[in-house]
Amino acid sequence: MKRFFAGPRSLCQASLWITLAVLGPSASALAQSQEAVESKARLTGNIQTTDYLVPHISTVPATVGKRVSLFVREKVQTRKIGKAPVVLMIAGTTVSALPAFDVPFENYSWMEYLANAGFDAFTLDLTGYGLSPRPMMENACNAAAADQQTLLVPKTLAQPCPPAYPFRLTTSQSDWDEIDAVVDYLRQRRGVDKVHLIGWSLGGPRAGGYAARHPEKVDKLFIYAPLYDRLEPSGPPAVLPEAGVPIAIRTISAFYTTMNSTVKCANQFNPGIRDVIRTTMLTFDPLGSTWGSEELWRSPAQNTRWGWNPPSVRQVKAPTLVISGDLDATAPQVQATNLFADLVSVPQKVFVHVACTGHTTVWENQHMVLLDASVEWLKQGTYRGNFNGSFAVDAAGQVRQEQ
Repeated sequence: MKRFFAGPRSLCQASLWITLAVLGPSASALAQSQEAVESKARLTGNIQTTDYLVPHISTVPATVGKRVSLFVREKVQTRKIGKAPVVLMIAGTTVSALPAFDVPFENYSWMEYLANAGFDAFTLDLTGYGLSPRPMMENACNAAAADQQTLLVPKTLAQPCPPAYPFRLTTSQSDWDEIDAVVDYLRQRRGVDKVHLIGWSLGGPRAGGYAARHPEKVDKLFIYAPLYDRLEPSGPPAVLPEAGVPIAIRTISAFYTTMNSTVKCANQFNPGIRDVIRTTMLTFDPLGSTWGSEELWRSPAQNTRWGWNPPSVRQVKAPTLVISGDLDATAPQVQATNLFADLVSVPQKVFVHVACTGHTTVWENQHMVLLDASVEWLKQGTYRGNFNGSFAVDAAGQVRQEQ
């Protein structure tokens, strides 16, 4: 059994409760390692929050073949434990799972909203994020030279240094393998055949690519602000691991600048949420948040993606809703509309675009459009009672169907 400690004082200040999980030797041995020892599940009203470490044999090039433990959070009504439909939420390129889906601000926690709606909501940190393993990311020399010079010298590094591991960290396949390990864990733990998947940004290719490869395990798919490139290669690069560095440095100041650049409408953000996001991001990088000349956190340097292109999308069988903000500059809306058009094998598909919101709808004042759509879609496979179609949501939240 492996203890999972809260760690630095910031975790305690955020009142984060951590549990213990029994770790089996591999995903294939889950039947022998299924019982979780929940040492300190947090109860808020009728919602129980529990954190797990899920066993997996890594396919990340830096740790291939090694046993690792993936961080997973669950939110569920106590009376629904073992009886509710299961949802797994998958985050994107830069942000770990909990700032994305469980930000502790007003009614913005998407996980809590799903739990209150009767779902058993889970999210995971893939390798390189949050409280999952971060191999090769503890060495500041493994950041890009420009980031070292600008952000890490002289506080963390006396001078720039060559990378000890001159490669990208993860791959598209290692992401799908980790999702599969968690999906199988949840299917066995909760006794379900299929789970729903939600993906945001790069979480779109992660969730969608997984659904294309494992249609027998996916019930419905909800993809928000997806990255999608029709010219993406079908297979991996000729040489793996890819040359590069494993660490990307993200700064709070740049995060705020990006948020500000998307504000095109009055009252688009509640100003109070920004510092809560900041605190949550830094809390879930307890090492990286101690680095640098300004506030920062780490994520994996993005690898070359593959396997999320028209041939792959045509393999998706799960009913799919794609939703996009009209002001999204990170994943421009044409990517969402192309993805929707290429979903030719699904029995039900809906596209929704939302005015006065960008790539971060989950943190914006239109967030209830997103949350409500996810609940209806995952429960009924409909949007505003429709199984198929395209819809526009205006700045006041009013919906109209498009031709």
